[in-house]
Amino acid sequence: MMKKLLTALLASSLLLTACTGGGGKETVKTDIDLSSYPIETDVTLTYFRALSASISTLVENYAETDFAKELSKRTGVNVEYLHPSAGNTSESINLMIASNELPDIIENNWVTGYPGGAVKAMNERVIVDIGQYKEYAPALFKIFADNPEYDKSSKTDEGKYYGFPLIMGSPRLCISIGPAVRMDWVRELGLEAPETIEDWEIMLTAFKEKKGAVAPLSLNSGGISQLIAMLGAKNGAYIKDGKVVYGPTQPEYKEALTIASDWFKKGLLDNNVASVDSKMLASQILTGKTGAAPIAGGSGIGTYMPSGVLEDPDFDLCGVKYPVKNRGEINPFAAVNHAITGNGTAAITSQCKYPELAAKFLDYLYTDEGYMFGNFGIEGKTYEMKDGVPTYTELITKNPDGLKMNQALGMNVRAGTGTAFSCDPGYIDQYYALPQQQAALDAWVLSVEEGRKMTLPTVMPTSEESEEYANIMAEVEKHKAQMLIKFIMGIEPMDKFDDFVKDLKKLNVERAMEIQTAALKRYNKR
Repeated sequence: MMKKLLTALLASSLLLTACTGGGGKETVKTDIDLSSYPIETDVTLTYFRALSASISTLVENYAETDFAKELSKRTGVNVEYLHPSAGNTSESINLMIASNELPDIIENNWVTGYPGGAVKAMNERVIVDIGQYKEYAPALFKIFADNPEYDKSSKTDEGKYYGFPLIMGSPRLCISIGPAVRMDWVRELGLEAPETIEDWEIMLTAFKEKKGAVAPLSLNSGGISQLIAMLGAKNGAYIKDGKVVYGPTQPEYKEALTIASDWFKKGLLDNNVASVDSKMLASQILTGKTGAAPIAGGSGIGTYMPSGVLEDPDFDLCGVKYPVKNRGEINPFAAVNHAITGNGTAAITSQCKYPELAAKFLDYLYTDEGYMFGNFGIEGKTYEMKDGVPTYTELITKNPDGLKMNQALGMNVRAGTGTAFSCDPGYIDQYYALPQQQAALDAWVLSVEEGRKMTLPTVMPTSEESEEYANIMAEVEKHKAQMLIKFIMGIEPMDKFDDFVKDLKKLNVERAMEIQTAALKRYNKR
């Protein structure tokens, strides 16, 4: 019934902008025994979540995966999964709210993916405080008790818990993108892996002059922030001396732009920097036009390496440390995450008739048994214990049906799908199977500890503050994006940078940072 309703709503051409609703259905008191798994019940829960991209071409519904089938078997709970079309999660949630027909569970980023955040979602009776059902979620709340930072990140300033989170506890799980270079070229040219910005300029110059690279350093449209980070600045908001500041207004940002502009003039940075997309970047890397780029460890290095060695057996694209000014330093500006960011949080809605059952079902993956199942699947089928370490079998690493590893994982485990559970670093250590990927992770993870100190946690401005902040930053980000490219390409001279900062202040960027600073102070008091 819910599946038909969702399909009908998504097909509707009506513009529904109202986000009030979730009036709530009366919960049903039952005599279901929730003391252990599997639970004996005929109740079917409805669960809205995006279908992971890795398996979207393999199945139409998550219920078809071996993981979902086994999860139902282990918990005893039948689940009907509902999926939005790709990229339409927020629109689908708004449509369900407007229709006043909510499923039992909705997976979403309730911190940043809902207008007004988790506080407003609870105030508007869309989702409920799962703290009232903690006796049915003992595994999750034990994790919270043992890890105060996880606890703070999973509740509002008022102490209400907004859902069952995705927990990425290990630093190795909290960074997935960084600089990579053609190490075969580096060795051929008699150089060492670059560490400083000066090393990078020497290397890129050699790539241009001795290897014929027309775009020694390139990046796709989403890589500008990575470039800025590589050059020692932040392209957005971050924590500095206990306050939230906007990176483009800081002195180091001007320094980073100056270097980027200089590299552009010297032909070291792709002259199509404003328009390179992922497909173009891949072509440039694989044809020797580009020797360095900030890329992902999985979809980047993991994709380019197998293709590259087919054309050139010496092809060696390897991750390296984020560059620094002085050798031995750590670059803290890398794109790192905290253990809990709000992504993939499964919230129980106000219309769930069986919230205790929903809580017990969701809690399974945080139990010791559920943790192993969520990360590694079924022993003897998807993993084996080798020297005390759960090790994926060839069903995952060399799938007999020709599935890529991320597809085999998506069909058999929860790890790598970005959804509610607690992830183990053993997943990424095996998913990054190539030595170039392992080297990348070893290099990039060096920035995590320092990077977390300046990365905003799950702060929650009030509904009014959220609206004000969003309105301000829409204009700020638009202006920044326009000027950033102009500065890099030399269309605007760097002596105009101070005027650029003044323009950002006229757009009230300082007020926006005040809002985030106030929210950060409340977060720290949780």
